[in-house]
Amino acid sequence: MASSTPYTVRWGIMATGGIAEVFTKDLLTNPATRDVHDVRHEVAAAASSSSKDRAAEFLNKVKAPSSAKSYGSYHELVADADIDIIYVATPHSHHFQNAMLALEAGKNVLCEKALTVTASQARKLVETARAKGVFFMEAVWTRYFPLSIQVRDLISSGAIGNVYRTIADLSIGNAAPDGKLTFADSNRMVNPDLAGGALLDLGIYALTWVFQTLYHVQPEAEKEAPNVMAAVNKYHTGADETTSIIVQFPKHKSHGIALTSLRVGSNVDGKGSGGAAIRIQGSTGEIQVFGPAYCPLQYKVIKKDGGGKVEVVDCPIPKDAERDGWGQGMFWEADECARCLRDGKKESKSLPWSESIAIMEVMEETLRQGEVVYPEAITTDVFDAQGPLNTGKRSAEADADAYERTHVHGVYEAIAPHFSATRYKPWPAVASFLRSQVPGAVGLDVGCGNGKYLGVNPEVLMVGSDRSPSLVTLARGRCKQLQAQQVLATDVLVADGLSLPFRERAADFAICVAVIHHMSTRARRQEAIRQLLRCVRLGEAGTAGGQVLVYVWALEQGTSRRGWEEGGEQDLLVPWVLKSQQKQQKTPKGTKVQGIGGVDAANKSGEAPPTPTPTPAAPAEPEAAPSHTDPVFQRYYHLYRKGELEEDVLAVGGVVVTSGYERDNWWVVAANEPAHHGQH
Repeated sequence: MASSTPYTVRWGIMATGGIAEVFTKDLLTNPATRDVHDVRHEVAAAASSSSKDRAAEFLNKVKAPSSAKSYGSYHELVADADIDIIYVATPHSHHFQNAMLALEAGKNVLCEKALTVTASQARKLVETARAKGVFFMEAVWTRYFPLSIQVRDLISSGAIGNVYRTIADLSIGNAAPDGKLTFADSNRMVNPDLAGGALLDLGIYALTWVFQTLYHVQPEAEKEAPNVMAAVNKYHTGADETTSIIVQFPKHKSHGIALTSLRVGSNVDGKGSGGAAIRIQGSTGEIQVFGPAYCPLQYKVIKKDGGGKVEVVDCPIPKDAERDGWGQGMFWEADECARCLRDGKKESKSLPWSESIAIMEVMEETLRQGEVVYPEAITTDVFDAQGPLNTGKRSAEADADAYERTHVHGVYEAIAPHFSATRYKPWPAVASFLRSQVPGAVGLDVGCGNGKYLGVNPEVLMVGSDRSPSLVTLARGRCKQLQAQQVLATDVLVADGLSLPFRERAADFAICVAVIHHMSTRARRQEAIRQLLRCVRLGEAGTAGGQVLVYVWALEQGTSRRGWEEGGEQDLLVPWVLKSQQKQQKTPKGTKVQGIGGVDAANKSGEAPPTPTPTPAAPAEPEAAPSHTDPVFQRYYHLYRKGELEEDVLAVGGVVVTSGYERDNWWVVAANEPAHHGQH
């Protein structure tokens, strides 16, 4: 005789972001509101990798019971003997490492979608769960909706004949007027460091409908892995912005079409006027599913011989009136976990391990065809319990990169046209250096900005690079003007100043003006100089090698209006006011001209980025007082003290040919160490 006491599951929540909040609130709703009486849930603990206080704040926000414990590390969470199952709610870039941490600790795991970044990671998780004898499931909540179960049952019963095609779409319209997306480059939706892109975040739901209507319903003995054909448009960050996938099941004569995009929305007007997000087409009828693919609320059954009659079935999500109307539909996947634990099952019949792996293989192949590449730190299938994804301890390099994304790259992307309007006159010393180069020489302008230096010497070939796509676009316009004037040759490309794509020793000279002072650790600044020296040729016997000219802002500006002097703070945030009615005007005499270069390479020293404070000094650009509505962007600068630039050249094995000070800037002409001359 079945027990009348509901089976209780004690949950540990790993991470405290938005998805964790929704899931935890659903756990705390009364199961009776969804007519569930055989299982119930308790929140035993939550953990934040940043601090115990943050976990405590999270538990308070979701109105968890006072008995729930807060932890400041994931290791403490997985070690808690009072927890039955861990819900992994971290970004999918972290899923492999975080889920593996819990599995290795012998915990049952529900891991958010997308399960992993690569198929090999998914297979490793399954292997570990099997070896540890624990329950493991991917948290594709849509699978457990009563609506999804009803649709699968209709297909299995033959209600619309043999299903031959499913078309599913989940897209969001976040295109900006300037051709970009409305997400900042650091946002998880487009940030490759977080496995960003449309596919892994949104496309997983389109694939869920393709798989649960075409693959899941195949008899087990006839399961067929699909052929995959994909088309991918990449965003300038390298993540996918629009992805279309055709999966073909030849033996079953069926096709699935999964669509996802960050540029156009499935739900155009936000009112569902565009029609069904999912169409499941069989030989004798069609099922149309309405509402977003992740949270559908209605389906229609249209029969071939139905005489125009359409069966409409509404499947609302029950709300808990006693919990402020909570209830988003995530409780159904939690109920599935509870029943599997109660019944001793290690995987869910609704989404078995093999199917999660098969879906991950499709996504991996799609990304391969689209040439989307993610960093090794999030694609490796080597478990690291003490790595930054499990400890929350970011590397100094990651901190520096993130800091510069905000206070350098993001700023210059936002202000590029206005910035360019004041940057058109070459500096005399830079122009002199360029004009001294012999005809036919090949030069690099690293951090070329709007390209104002590219045509200074029309008898040399110049290649510019910049980390800012918007500035590169402006520089390309300059290139077209120069080509029309029959300048020898110019070209520009988007490139990372700490990982330059140029062939070693390919250039005769290089310039880098007002770039390196934007790099937030000394190791990164030195690496930038090393990259420049790597690109210029070595000298042969009796002949000087290629030279590199570098300009940076000086700390010693006592005679300028900025008032920075020796002994002052070297790491500052300098404001740029983006005036709503910025006038195109000539740059006043004495105003500094600069470009923006790139960063993103390995930090050799392990030093952390600075924590500068805004300076009270006036903006670098002479402007009228801003209105209260004019946005102000804070740009990071490292102000070089006397001798520091030369020290950095020597630190990377270069030699100082000459150096000096000009108009609030230190400059140096550097070359490779003479001892290396003559080597090839």
